[in-house]
Amino acid sequence: KVHAYDEDATLSVTTLLSLPTCTGRIGTTGMCLGGHLAFRCAFDKRVAAAVCYFATDIHSKTLGAGGDDSLERVGDMKGEVVMIFGKKDNHVPPAGRDLIRKTLHEKGVCFSFYEVAHAQHAFIRDELSKGRYDPFVSKICFEMLLEVFGRALKSDLGPRDGAMEEIEDVC
Repeated sequence: KVHAYDEDATLSVTTLLSLPTCTGRIGTTGMCLGGHLAFRCAFDKRVAAAVCYFATDIHSKTLGAGGDDSLERVGDMKGEVVMIFGKKDNHVPPAGRDLIRKTLHEKGVCFSFYEVAHAQHAFIRDELSKGRYDPFVSKICFEMLLEVFGRALKSDLGPRDGAMEEIEDVC
């Protein structure tokens, strides 16, 4: 059941925050099913950043027994989210990726959304992934994680409450 995943994530965040070495800023990441779980972990307002690689089942609401409410809960996200997919991902088709992107926009989530040309589902996996592995794209995607985690978890850019901000019109 999905609530068991959510409970594990909440307990994990609580445990991390209790460690004396924790800065108080938490990030989450995952691939495939783990990408969806990282997406759900970002519903916790204590999570400052999430990087989700080819997250499955968000669009189809089929995570766990009885399905999930991930798209309905997108508005709970307060941290920054990075979504990374391959353009040829057959597990998350174009319409599914469009639905995820549209929902993130509509709920005002701070996010980046990348679709890698020619990449299939699980393109970051190692050489044993039946020809899908691309070391150069994998490196770029890992750099995306390092950038957002470095900025959101290490830099002190002031409070991030997830509220909409007015953008100044400067040229």
